[in-house]
Amino acid sequence: MKMVYADNNATTCVAPEVFEAMEPYFKSQYFNPSSMYEAARIVGEALEAARKTVAKHLGGVSAKEILFTSCATESNNSAIFGCARANPERRHLVTTGVEHPAVYGVCQDLERRGFEVSFVPV
Repeated sequence: MKMVYADNNATTCVAPEVFEAMEPYFKSQYFNPSSMYEAARIVGEALEAARKTVAKHLGGVSAKEILFTSCATESNNSAIFGCARANPERRHLVTTGVEHPAVYGVCQDLERRGFEVSFVPV
C-alpha cells in the first residue's frame, strides 16, 4: 500500500537542492558559527553570506534583520515576542482560540505579563 503523507504543515521532506547545499554543515562543517576558532569562523562567514542572500531576495531588507530559527515554534516566539517588545505602548493582541499551541502559548504568556489578549472565536 502506498503511503500518503498529509502532515506537511508539521514537517516535510527537504528539497534535494537544499539538502545538497546544507550537507557539508550536517556532516563535516557543523561548527558553532559564533565561536572564534578557524573552522567556526568559516561557517560563520557562510551563515552571513546566507543572510545577505536572503536579504537580497527580500529586497530592501538588511542582512542584520534576518533571523534563522530552528523550527516554527521558535519562529513564532521570536516574531510575537519581538513585536510585543518593539511596540511597548501597544499592549493588545488579537488571535483565535484555535491557534497552534506555539502561538496560543505565547499569547497566554504575554497576557500573564499584562498584555490584553483577545481570543476571537472562529
